Amino acid sequence: MKKSKSVEAAAEDVSLRDKAVQEKLEGLKKEYRELDTRRIQTETNIKNLEKELQRLREQAEKNYGSSDLEELKRLLEERRRENERLVHEYEEHIRGIKDRLAAIDNQPVKEGDEY
Repeated sequence: MKKSKSVEAAAEDVSLRDKAVQEKLEGLKKEYRELDTRRIQTETNIKNLEKELQRLREQAEKNYGSSDLEELKRLLEERRRENERLVHEYEEHIRGIKDRLAAIDNQPVKEGDEY
């Protein structure tokens, strides 16, 4: 009988090992499917982003004559300086109007002047 218990114990041990390997394999298969799904999603995202980038490049070419990042930065800086200059000129213009109005307001009223 000792021999048969030993055979039964060995068979049970093999069965437990097989079960553990099978469980490990199922876990790995599940992990692979999840990773494959993520890969597909990532590839889809990359394709969408590439299309969006191409659309933005075309829009930049159309609107600004270039899609080169350094050229666009240069154009932006140029436009900022131009805007600052125009705002400064407008501010000077407004100041001139205020000064002329103040001068008119400070003129003495002469008899016979009508308002």
